[in-house]
Amino acid sequence: MTGTGGVTSTKPPGPVTPRTGGATRTEPSRPAVTRTGGGVTRTEFRTRRAEEAGRYLGDAYGLSLRLGAATDGPEYSLVRTDAGAFTDGVVSLPARIEFSTDEVTDLTVVAMSAGLFERTAAGVDERFTAGDVLLVRPGGRPCFARHTGTCCATVNLSAGLLAEAAATANPRRPGVPRFTGSAPSDPSLAALWTRTRDFVAETLASGVTSPLVLGQAGRLLAATALTVFPNTATAESPLPADTRDATPGTLHRAIAFIDANAHADISLADIAAAVHVTPRALQYAFRGHADTTPLTHLRRVRLARAHADLKAAAPGAGATVAGIATRWGFAHQGRFAAAYRRLYGTSPGATLRG
Repeated sequence: MTGTGGVTSTKPPGPVTPRTGGATRTEPSRPAVTRTGGGVTRTEFRTRRAEEAGRYLGDAYGLSLRLGAATDGPEYSLVRTDAGAFTDGVVSLPARIEFSTDEVTDLTVVAMSAGLFERTAAGVDERFTAGDVLLVRPGGRPCFARHTGTCCATVNLSAGLLAEAAATANPRRPGVPRFTGSAPSDPSLAALWTRTRDFVAETLASGVTSPLVLGQAGRLLAATALTVFPNTATAESPLPADTRDATPGTLHRAIAFIDANAHADISLADIAAAVHVTPRALQYAFRGHADTTPLTHLRRVRLARAHADLKAAAPGAGATVAGIATRWGFAHQGRFAAAYRRLYGTSPGATLRG
């Protein structure tokens, strides 16, 4: 679900309603949906009815669910934020739930915090517990799985977002990458995924709907997934054309494009396409002729634009540091302030106050 209007909230009724004679019955709950604008929708669903939980969760994740030994009483919940190209959710499943999936191109990453997750895919049985990070459907293949008393954080990444990240990582293999394993390629990388997901979840929880911030958040998640899990978009030695195209002219054209489009949600792939080279050649050009990276330069340009807006803000006009920072793609105010002070030797608040 998506929304672009003002804030709208629907609150669910209480889960238990008294009957005549003192008996109680469990009432269904309806999801509370809050539309915050900018294409972001936050859905909160809670119920104590097992059948309703199975139906709702199956619809939300596109799964065929079956509840085994599940009873009414414990609370099932899903808190999910849909940002278009990606979604972030936290799920609590107090009973045992079994599900099967069809072949898909989207990617679902799960970080376990409690319970047991068992899966069979391509004839391989696997078990995951608290602290584990995994892909629900490695390679997009159908699978059968079982949650038992699970609490986990889920992230779904669209095929388009993955293809963009893969083209940046390896332009010789365009298209949606295929993930070849369900667990991180190195156990230590599970913590990298968890930190990245937590950062993005914190950003979404702040209510930020800036297209620049959301675009960067989605690309960060996709790039991290390619780093954490084994896949076909692996790094290889550079093509001769990449080194040949890494010229000062490429650098200057890219800088001009960034200057003209810093206000837009542009990626490394967008910049490379604008100057007719591969993302890797673009990176070589910036590293070889400017000792930086394209995205670092983009952040510096945006920081300079934020500085200009802070200086130009009229007293009493309602401008805030947070608003200006978010406009230019800086979701974390502390990091923005630190970067600003390093470059300009003062705080953004002091600049705004004149």
